[in-house]
Amino acid sequence: MKIKLRYGKGHETIEIPAEKVQVLKKRDVSPIEDIEDKIRGALLNPIGIPPLFEIAKGKRDSCILVSDTTRPVPNGVILPPIISTLKQAGISPNKITVLIATGTHDVVPDELLEELLGKEVLLSGVKIISHNAYDDSTLVNLGVGAHNCPAILNKLYVQSELKICTGLIEPHFMAGYSGGRKSICPGIVGIETLKVFHGVAAMGHPLSKSCSLEGNPVQEIAESVAKIVGCDFMVNVTLNDKREITGIFAGDIFKAHRVGCDFVGENSIVEIDSPADIVVTSNGGYPLDQNYYQTVKGLVEASEILRPNGVIVMASECKYGLGKDDFKNLLKELREKTIEQFLKGHSTSEGFRSDQWEVQKLTQVLEKTRNIFLLSGLSDEEYSFTFSRKVHSLNEGLRKAIQIVGRNANIVVIPEGPYIVGRIKTST
Repeated sequence: MKIKLRYGKGHETIEIPAEKVQVLKKRDVSPIEDIEDKIRGALLNPIGIPPLFEIAKGKRDSCILVSDTTRPVPNGVILPPIISTLKQAGISPNKITVLIATGTHDVVPDELLEELLGKEVLLSGVKIISHNAYDDSTLVNLGVGAHNCPAILNKLYVQSELKICTGLIEPHFMAGYSGGRKSICPGIVGIETLKVFHGVAAMGHPLSKSCSLEGNPVQEIAESVAKIVGCDFMVNVTLNDKREITGIFAGDIFKAHRVGCDFVGENSIVEIDSPADIVVTSNGGYPLDQNYYQTVKGLVEASEILRPNGVIVMASECKYGLGKDDFKNLLKELREKTIEQFLKGHSTSEGFRSDQWEVQKLTQVLEKTRNIFLLSGLSDEEYSFTFSRKVHSLNEGLRKAIQIVGRNANIVVIPEGPYIVGRIKTST
């Protein structure tokens, strides 16, 4: 049985006898036809609030939040109907700002804007700006949210009369689901907010995981910050494994988002009878597998269904290396310390580093297993920071995994990586 796993903008293939493997896939959901018309219809018939045109009438300006280049959001399809509606409502293009919600990620370079937003948006006359969590001059403090988290947000968004959030709803390995309130927090908050949102306590909570909302402190922080600053209209979508739009969720940022989360949960959670000895997975392909920093997401999801000391075989292109230097330095620190020492050193505001949360999530994988084989484009020097062993193919990784756990291994393959959430069935 040949199985294709997403890798960069293509695929890598692994061959396993069908009787020895279980493949976890999303429920097959057909794409929405006439998608442009359906998006316009969603703007006219939103969930929980009046149509966008009515909300936009009389507003002097608008700020539209979009995800950055690490998310496969079809902005080129979503944004034009929104911008057109705002123009029809009387807001001129030079009063519309597309604000890229980068969180702590790098500013999106000009040469990637067309790929991110689409040519039509670039030619529409709207302003395009990337958020910077470290620039205090662009931020404003609005108070305190859940878990004593300061609500420090992008001033441009705060001061806009019409606030719009866009994005993609998918399983998220710490916030439960992406989309909705996450465009705001962590998308456009300051570093002091992120110190709590991405802090050791919130990241380490057992309910800070995929498809988990109730009692999840990461979700509670994000939602509370979003409530403080507000959002007038949300447009989120869901995608199938071909990156086709399967759902449009427009309207109130909380009500519409919850409807979308329910839809994703029904289609993305797959139960298995018992923990796997070997999990073969990907990081979902481009754009999520651009670096090792993002690859941690796929490793975390694989570890959730892995037995202790089992094996993960991961395919992630990592075209742009490990990630930022801060992330690399934190990985180096983790190599030199115990997990307990690392977490203790970064559990205070003074010890906080912007990329520590991703390393903390990696420690949760390492507490389950140190048996990780990685197929990627990383250099040998970069591999030395990954806590994994290099393989040149998935089949090589599988052979080495079987040498560790035996030929009767229970093997699970997750072709889409973190876009699928495996769950171990519980006895009733």
